[in-house]
Amino acid sequence: MHVIEMCISYSSCWHKEYISWLALPEFGTLIQPNDFLKDLQTYDYIRAADELQKTVMNIVNQYDTAFNEDKLAEQWYRDFWKSMSGRSNIFNLNYDNTIENSLDEYEDGFPSIKDEEDYSHFSAKRYYENRRGVSTIAHLHGQILFSEAKEYPFDYSIRDMVKNRDYQTACKNRIGGQLPPSNQAKEEYLQPVIVSGSRKTEKMTFAPNNVYLSDLARKVIENNRLMIIGYSFGDLYLNEILGLGMDAHGDDFRVVIIDKFPSYINSYTSWFQHLTHECNPQKYTFVSKITKDRLFIEIGQKEFPLIVGEFGVPVVSTNGKLMMCINGFKDAVLNHKETMLEFLGV
Repeated sequence: MHVIEMCISYSSCWHKEYISWLALPEFGTLIQPNDFLKDLQTYDYIRAADELQKTVMNIVNQYDTAFNEDKLAEQWYRDFWKSMSGRSNIFNLNYDNTIENSLDEYEDGFPSIKDEEDYSHFSAKRYYENRRGVSTIAHLHGQILFSEAKEYPFDYSIRDMVKNRDYQTACKNRIGGQLPPSNQAKEEYLQPVIVSGSRKTEKMTFAPNNVYLSDLARKVIENNRLMIIGYSFGDLYLNEILGLGMDAHGDDFRVVIIDKFPSYINSYTSWFQHLTHECNPQKYTFVSKITKDRLFIEIGQKEFPLIVGEFGVPVVSTNGKLMMCINGFKDAVLNHKETMLEFLGV
C-alpha cells in the first residue's frame, strides 16, 4: 500500500498534472520514473489502492457478518468480552466489529444512528466522558463501517470518519469521495477508512483515529495493567506508547501477552529461540525491557532464563511483571483466564 500511495503522489508530478507548484510533493521533482511507471497514469494507482482496500474490507465483512448472524458462534469469545464489560479500555487494531457484537453496551464515541439517517458523527466529548461507565472501544486503525460524511458542516473536519448503519451503507457512502488527503510533505495517501501500510501515523490525523490515539497514551500512563492479544509489535508508534507504561509505573507495571507460538514450543530453549530469532525484534525488545533482562549476556553468550523452575504455560518472568500465554487466544481464555486475571489483579 505504501508503494502505491507514493506512486499516486509522484505520478501527478511526473505527468505534470499539478496546476500550482504549491501542490507539488517536495520530493517528487528530484526523482524520475522508469519506463514501466511512465505508462501508468495517476488514476491507475488510485484505482489499484482503492481495490486493494475494498478487497480487505470485503473479506473482513464476510467473517464479521457470519459472527453477528450466528449468536452461538465462538461463545468463549463472546463470554470473555462480556466478563470484562465495564472494566476495560479496548484498543482494537482489527477492522471488524466482533467485540462490539459480543458486548451488550460499549462506548466508542458514536451515538446511536437515528432511524432516518445512514450514519452518526463522532463525539470526542462523548467518548472521553463515558457517562455510562461502560467499556470503551477504540479502533485505532479504522473499521469497515467507517466512511467520509456526505455533507460538509463547519463543526468538524470534512476528513473525519462517520460510522454507518451497516457495511452496505458504508460502501454506498464511500462512492464519489474527495481527492486523497496529503501529508505535510504534500504526498498523497489513501483516505483512511481502514488504516494500513507504512504511513499509519499520517493517516491517524483525523477523528476518530486521532482521539483514540491520544486516549491510548493517556490510558497506558493511567493504568498499570495491560493485556496484549495477538499483537506482533509491528507498529513503531504503538511500541513507543506501550513503553510509556514501563516508565510511568516501574515495578508496579504488569503485562499479559497472548500469542500463538508454533506447537513445537515445549521447552524453555525452544521458547527462547522462537522469541529471539523468529518473532518481531520489537517484541523481543519489549519483553527484555519489562523483565529487566537482556535475555542473555555477551560474555560467553550465556542465556539467562526468564522463568522459575520447569517450563510451563503460561510463562511468567522471574520479576513477576510479565506473563505470556503462547497457545493462542482461545486456549488462554478457556484454560488460563482466571490465572491471567489474578496475575493482573483485576
